[in-house]
Amino acid sequence: MLSIGNLANSKLLTETKGLLVLAKLIETETGELQTKCLMNVMEIAAAAESNPKLRRAAFRTNSPAAKAVVDQLLRLVQESEIAGIKIPAIKSIGSLARTFPARETRVIGPLVKQLSHQNPEVVTEAAIALGKFASPDNFLCTEHSKTIIEFDGVIPLMRLLRGNERTQHHALVLLCYLAMHAGNNEALVQARVLTALEGADKSIVGQHSQLRQLIMEAIHQLNMYHAGVIPSQRVSHSP
Repeated sequence: MLSIGNLANSKLLTETKGLLVLAKLIETETGELQTKCLMNVMEIAAAAESNPKLRRAAFRTNSPAAKAVVDQLLRLVQESEIAGIKIPAIKSIGSLARTFPARETRVIGPLVKQLSHQNPEVVTEAAIALGKFASPDNFLCTEHSKTIIEFDGVIPLMRLLRGNERTQHHALVLLCYLAMHAGNNEALVQARVLTALEGADKSIVGQHSQLRQLIMEAIHQLNMYHAGVIPSQRVSHSP
């Protein structure tokens, strides 16, 4: 595929209306051609995730090409039952998490819905993608965390704590982010998120020092909220 591992190719595609062409082909084609176009979009999105200049140039909020691509990604997430199509679309949206304004809630709802999908890989990738919206690396992490909760994301996340190790890991990460950025939300109390974090599988937490630290911080934040103390806001990184 043209864009894989090559930032220059990704820039070329975005600067020559390549994104619009890819979006149109994803919309009108099926089978191998659609899949190849989708994989190219996924690679461009991944390149944009790690390259702020490309991200700002190719995926501006008011860009028709960016809107066309996101529209098709959302359509595939919502309509496709083929994991090989749904997963790249989910990954692409996750890679673009820092390009969406707080009011662009239409991208979060479909991802939250995938947390209840029957395919464990789809579920896990949805949790990873949502984690990129709620991560402190995202300037709008607080707003996005609240939106995830508003779309009833807490209960399906709690169910994922019974999944395989990879699924549990990413579900815990996302729950921690929600606790850190929206810890005073009643949905977290009702779902007993604090209890879940305190009882997190030690065999998983013990293997990941960053996860262990994240859980400790989330528990601290939740305890402060429960005690009636409003924690100071974390400083988020710029988009």
